[in-house]
Amino acid sequence: MSTTALPRSFPSCILYVVLCLPFAACALFDNTRLDQQRAEIERLRQEADKLKQEANAIKQQGQQEAQEREACNKAFHSFDAARKATDDREIVTHYREGLRLCPSDDVAHNELGELYLRMGRRSEAASEFQEALRLNPNFSRAQKNLDATR
Repeated sequence: MSTTALPRSFPSCILYVVLCLPFAACALFDNTRLDQQRAEIERLRQEADKLKQEANAIKQQGQQEAQEREACNKAFHSFDAARKATDDREIVTHYREGLRLCPSDDVAHNELGELYLRMGRRSEAASEFQEALRLNPNFSRAQKNLDATR
């Protein structure tokens, strides 16, 4: 009889238990912890995706703001030319050109409105004052000018 062979009297059911016990333990293994880890990994993946989207949105917003600043810097030359011009039509043209580049300039809208008011174009003046107030609700001079159009 070899040292590795089991005696004939060794019950086969015990042999089965000894050989199958590791597999049975695997089958009885509780997957709860593994499932929790999978769920946590998925949650973290989704959170990372969300953070990437937010970072991209912030980056795009920054790029858009930089483009707007650049456009408003270019518009300054038109607004400056409007302030130096003497002909009303030329002034209007310069303000319109500047506002096309930088529509968010509340001061320029107000100044164009003041020009329209001097020219007797009340409805156009009111529109410019309203736009200035939409951009800057606390712009008291634009509010005073708008009140003057009524």
